[in-house]
Amino acid sequence: MGALASALLLLASIVALRGWRRWNRARLAHCLGPWRAALHEATEDPRVARLPPITARDLPEFTILWNHFQESLRGDAAENLAVLLRAHAIPERLLAMLDRRALRLRLVAIIALGHLREERAWARLEFLAREPGPVISFAAARALLRIEPRRALEVLSDTIVGRDDWPLARLGTIFQELGPTLVTPAIVNMLGGRSPRGLTRAIKLSRFAHRTRVAGALRALLSSSADTEVLVAVLDVVEDAVDLPWVRGAAKHSEWPVRMASARALGRVGERRELGLLLELLGDRAWWVRYHAGRAITHLHGLEAADLESLREQAPDAFARDMLAQAIAERARA
Repeated sequence: MGALASALLLLASIVALRGWRRWNRARLAHCLGPWRAALHEATEDPRVARLPPITARDLPEFTILWNHFQESLRGDAAENLAVLLRAHAIPERLLAMLDRRALRLRLVAIIALGHLREERAWARLEFLAREPGPVISFAAARALLRIEPRRALEVLSDTIVGRDDWPLARLGTIFQELGPTLVTPAIVNMLGGRSPRGLTRAIKLSRFAHRTRVAGALRALLSSSADTEVLVAVLDVVEDAVDLPWVRGAAKHSEWPVRMASARALGRVGERRELGLLLELLGDRAWWVRYHAGRAITHLHGLEAADLESLREQAPDAFARDMLAQAIAERARA
């Protein structure tokens, strides 16, 4: 009887929970229409927007919708949405939400406070940016960069290059949005006196800086560093023929990843005179070096299809011929 009663109670709980969820979805669907209408009105003029009262239960869902609008807007429209929230004292409620235990609620609040450029959240966000968890810490760092980018770059420089769990691709997107004028001083600072791991991340981000400001530091690393990862990272951001002497030297490096990166760089900035060196790399013992040497040859300025076919026929061995044939075929399909 006890087991039967427990089973019936569990079944009743499941049914009640499903019913509550269905009711809550219907209630939220009913709220979304007026919220969207108010947000659309606010993009034009926040003073005429009719935003219904937002209850504590609905605040997270409304904020998610507001964040979605903010992600797709720029300029006056985005600022008008921020004015709407300030007029209804929602930033103060979002500040309180930062201390909630639920990760979802904190994440929603962090993103919104960043869009609002809420200075009062700075100290709390700076603390959260140093949390061990990657989700909250990265979101807090992104919010700081929205609130005051120059100050945030100064505060977060060590963290940006030191945290492997912050995706470089997303950091690159942020740096591109901020622009080279803002990010260059921070990147110059990141390139100085770092561990090889952090230095590699800084080098990869240097593509978003003013080239003339970071070129000296990159060339110094290319000529003096003994770390394979650092050399590969620098070679992958080479964009100027002035750097070709160092690139040619890297083609003789003892480590195959460096020779491979050198081949890629020769294909980007080299001319026809680099052909001899690339033909040597086409016979390298490492498959990836041969592959990228073949691709680089097909991208050299001044080489026509007939020239490439002639080079394939004159290749010194079967491996080189096959690799160059593959590169020619890939170029034809591109």
